[in-house]
Amino acid sequence: MRILVTGRSGYLGSAVVPALRARGHEVVTIGRHPGSDAACDLTDGGATRDAVRAVGDVDAVVHLAARAHDFRGLSLNDLLLANTVTTRNLIAALRSEGRIVAVRFVHASSVAVYELLDATRGLTAEQVPYAASKVQAEQLLYAEPFHSLHLLRLAPIYDRSHLDDVAKRVFLPGTRLKLRLFPPPLHSLCSRDRAVQAILNAVEDAAVTGRSISNVTDPRPFSQHELLNWFPGRSLPVPVSLLSALAGVSRLGGVNGRRVSQLINKFSCSSSYPSQSSTRHPGWP
Repeated sequence: MRILVTGRSGYLGSAVVPALRARGHEVVTIGRHPGSDAACDLTDGGATRDAVRAVGDVDAVVHLAARAHDFRGLSLNDLLLANTVTTRNLIAALRSEGRIVAVRFVHASSVAVYELLDATRGLTAEQVPYAASKVQAEQLLYAEPFHSLHLLRLAPIYDRSHLDDVAKRVFLPGTRLKLRLFPPPLHSLCSRDRAVQAILNAVEDAAVTGRSISNVTDPRPFSQHELLNWFPGRSLPVPVSLLSALAGVSRLGGVNGRRVSQLINKFSCSSSYPSQSSTRHPGWP
């Protein structure tokens, strides 16, 4: 197959591209980093259209370009630009070349979308901007007449050399204080190898047809106590009830206090999602 990949230089893309080539696929890439087959800034609609035209016909698109992991100092608009506008521009470029129906489109989304899709939590886009940017990207894709569209909601991705997202479950937010929570929350994670394999399956598996949404996680969630062992140093035992009380007090401190309260609650709660095989969905979500 001839496959267009965005985000080739990212943490996930740098593993997906060689994996696809090792399986005999012809991979073409677009993006702003050196080595792309067609250089463009995906936030620029015209440049994206020119790049898609330059690489020519493809059988599949694997869209990995996104801003993830470190959101410090980023606003909702920043994340919408990086994750949603780029997706819109890629869709528009494919549409202008008449390729929407013909290609198999595989999109790397995130289980973070459930922060916003879970109405019981009552969170706003401003409170969870990354989730909002990924939800809106999914909505844009589902609005298009793709015959083959596969959204992979990836749990936080790691390998033993890249543990930034794991550390968020171990260290009190904004500190290097390692906490052992009682009772321990459970967290779904996704090894980079598993994420790469899920993308390969979505591209190659003829049985994966139509439209699908899949959670991609390791076979079982990790206890927070297990994750503590991935980092050196001693941990301070803390009951979750104490953190809940601290979050309640912080909530009284205006906008900044509510933000701190949200971070504490997120740290002390489980983030566990079932691992689902690809299934057809008649609509979104």
